[in-house]
Amino acid sequence: MESIELLTRFIETNEYKRTMDLFAKKVGKSSVSIIANDGKILGKEEKEPLFCQMIKGSGDGQKDCSATFSSIFEQATTKEQPIVFTCHSGFLGYAVPLFMKRELLGVLYACGLVDAKKDLNSYTEISTKFHLDPQPFSQAINTASKVAVSSLETDTELISSLLNNSIALIREKIFGLTKEQEVDVITRFYDLFEKSKQLLLTLEPAKLYSLVVNLASKTMNAEICSLMLFDQKKEELTIKAGVGLDKRIMEEAKFKKGVGIVGYVAQTGKPLLVGDITNDPRFNIKKSSPKYYTKSLISVPIKVGDEVFGIINMNNKASRAPFNETDLKLLSIIAGHAAITIKNAKGSWSIEKEKVAKELIESHEEKERVVIEKEELLEKKTDFEAELKEKEEALRLKMEFLTKEKLDEEKKKFAEAISQLEKERDDLKKKIQESEELIHKKEDLEKRLEEAIKEKEELEAQTEELGVLYSISSETPKMSKPKEILSWILDKIQPFFNYHASAYLYLDGERLIGEIRQACFVNEDCLKSIEEKMTADWKKHNPEGLERAPEFFTEKKEAESGLFWVGLKEFQTDLAFPIVHSEKTTGLISVYSFNKEPFPPLQRRLLRIISHQISETLERVALFVKITELAEKDELTKTYNYRYLEDFLSREFAYATSYKKPLSLIMIDFDRLKYVNDTFGHQDGNRLIVTISNIIKKTMDGKGLIARFGGDEFAVVLPETDEKIAFEFAEKIRANIASHPMAFGGKPHQATASLGVSGYPNQGIDNEKDIFAKADKCLYAAKEGGRNKVVLYKP
Repeated sequence: MESIELLTRFIETNEYKRTMDLFAKKVGKSSVSIIANDGKILGKEEKEPLFCQMIKGSGDGQKDCSATFSSIFEQATTKEQPIVFTCHSGFLGYAVPLFMKRELLGVLYACGLVDAKKDLNSYTEISTKFHLDPQPFSQAINTASKVAVSSLETDTELISSLLNNSIALIREKIFGLTKEQEVDVITRFYDLFEKSKQLLLTLEPAKLYSLVVNLASKTMNAEICSLMLFDQKKEELTIKAGVGLDKRIMEEAKFKKGVGIVGYVAQTGKPLLVGDITNDPRFNIKKSSPKYYTKSLISVPIKVGDEVFGIINMNNKASRAPFNETDLKLLSIIAGHAAITIKNAKGSWSIEKEKVAKELIESHEEKERVVIEKEELLEKKTDFEAELKEKEEALRLKMEFLTKEKLDEEKKKFAEAISQLEKERDDLKKKIQESEELIHKKEDLEKRLEEAIKEKEELEAQTEELGVLYSISSETPKMSKPKEILSWILDKIQPFFNYHASAYLYLDGERLIGEIRQACFVNEDCLKSIEEKMTADWKKHNPEGLERAPEFFTEKKEAESGLFWVGLKEFQTDLAFPIVHSEKTTGLISVYSFNKEPFPPLQRRLLRIISHQISETLERVALFVKITELAEKDELTKTYNYRYLEDFLSREFAYATSYKKPLSLIMIDFDRLKYVNDTFGHQDGNRLIVTISNIIKKTMDGKGLIARFGGDEFAVVLPETDEKIAFEFAEKIRANIASHPMAFGGKPHQATASLGVSGYPNQGIDNEKDIFAKADKCLYAAKEGGRNKVVLYKP
């Protein structure tokens, strides 16, 4: 296939549109073009930003833009690798070469992105250079999306992989090959990473590492995955988080650079694919070990620039297939995003931890100094008291031998000595008291520091809780189906509760519907226990009992969903709350964990609040459905009304003309309804209308749209249905009405109807009014022809 034809077909695919939508959400919208390798522009997505249009509106600006395009196109086709560039006006752009195998097909070229790190005032100089109106130009700059160069370079590598894999997928679909798995894996990781990005940047290190490992293992469908970081002081790699590994192995495993597979990757900074670990001397494993059943392993460095500070290892695909070069490339992309995330998060946390640690060390040193000083003072006090006692005893002995005069003199000296000692003792007591007060102050400071740390942790948890509640309150109003709302909420709260499974029950009219969602693989016994417990809780909150058993739906598991195996066979803890509306239980929401520790009070309170939010949201949805039904449905027959029929017919006619599809319309009018109303009354007339509308519904069996637009007039719109098939449906409706037994006032009555059918495309039908008028004309032709007939429009 020629390169131009392949690129042309590629631009029209959903894979291309989905990839560009993902990239636009990440870096912002820009003008995107696909250029063949001969320079021919094959397709252009998105309108150019207003500021680019203003620059190209000037003669010099158009020349500069053309020169930039020619230069970047030549670089991309020569180097054959993605390029991030700055254009002549300071805006960012990127160029991605597109290949079929090793053959260059063309280039994806995009420009018009505002540099997030560039002073926006500098862009105003461009308006002066090209003689542009500065106010609208600056306004266009300020409202545009901003992106950093480093982020754009990383994401351009990702879009290059996505686009070229999509091209390979299109080519392989043409030749009967398939490569959908690789594209799906990259897209799945990008979705998971984007949804978790804000959470990744706010988690503490241990939780961050665990979330990165879980994202990687889910994306790659791997049952064993570990994240290792390099300890600069000990000069060794240790496991910080893992999936599918024993806790003892994670605590004891340590590796030096250059030793073993991970040591080799850490030393060289290159990703490694090992085909058979049992034959590789660098991997210490018993050959008969059943744990590593796929035998292959991939190990990829976590690095920024040339600095390697960690490793991601993977083993055991859930599909039981060995890893290949494509898996190695995919894990390298994941490791690149993980490296940037860990570096950013690590910097902010290390500063906070160093500050707290420094304060604790200083406090501890001050406490030790005061304690030592107190001990020295107490020892000095003891010495003083002993010395005083010795002097008193010596003076007593001396007084026995001295004369009265000398005795008075000695008494005076003794009194002075006693006074001095008492003064020194008072000073010593004062110092001891001050030291004790200082110790109390330091102990109080330590206590307040511990309380501050605890308060900070609680504040972070409350902030995360408020984030969850805000997301629920802002996103659920956009949803209109109870199942969609409940499923979305269970997925949204999983990172906060860290549950292994969750479920809900919801009373939908007469049906009790339930769903079980898994955050890891859950065996059949556990799933059954969830169903039994939810059923028991429902009976507890509804003493009247169940009229019918709940209908549970369980999402896919194991290899199909990429869920990892925890290894436990029964849940240890659970948490459930009812969904109450007007003091009546209308549902239940619950979470389950394999961990022995119960859910803390903060999580219990959050789930209770969420259950109230769900109740209010579901009440709003029910009210919206009821209002919509009142606005769109006929109250008597529950079919659509004339207003909705007009809108639906207009939309379907536009679709039929745009995509060259057939469209048919059946119009139905009861014969002699006035006779029934006048003879038996309007109550029986209404009964006849309801009966015939039910016959129409049963005959159509869900096909087309049925509407009542008059007292006894109905219409059936049949999209993508030609007039011959529509005529057959009309005949069945007519026959079913005529054969249905009816009785009024105890007397049998045969009901009949006249029908008109028109279809598009057809001569004389150019719009929705024409097709309606032609069917109506045929209807009255059937009436005039004796009733109980079907007439098809023919030009």
